[in-house]
Amino acid sequence: MKRISTLLFLINLTVSCAQNEQANVIGEWKIISVNSGDFYLNTQTDSVSILKHFKEIFTDSLELDNVIKVAKMTYDNNVMEFNKSGIYTQKIDSKLSMNGTYELKPSIGKINVLLKDSVNWEMDYELVDKQLHLTSALYGKKSEFVLEKIEK
Repeated sequence: MKRISTLLFLINLTVSCAQNEQANVIGEWKIISVNSGDFYLNTQTDSVSILKHFKEIFTDSLELDNVIKVAKMTYDNNVMEFNKSGIYTQKIDSKLSMNGTYELKPSIGKINVLLKDSVNWEMDYELVDKQLHLTSALYGKKSEFVLEKIEK
């Protein structure tokens, strides 16, 4: 009987922690920095750092400037929303957004996003000092995002 009680307690604790974790993730999150492995962009400080190998690909400075401008436009107002019904929306700008569903897996620190175009995007996540840290490997390339919750 003692083992059953302990098991039930642990199951209840796990479910309770998972619900608390989901409550912490629910909301709108603005991307404040991205590290793609090729470049680092911080939207709060408007700073960009380009890795040497990436500069070698874009040898024309005008072309590199255009890549930086596109990255800034892409991430400057980029907002990810995780709602309590499991709906995921990413607003890249006022006209462009991606929609789908998400599933939070707190026991393994993963968020799985399924976009409408059948793209399955699995990200590691961690909540650190009121920031949401996401790490993904899309197309075999690791990207790290830091997001800040939009307080309403």
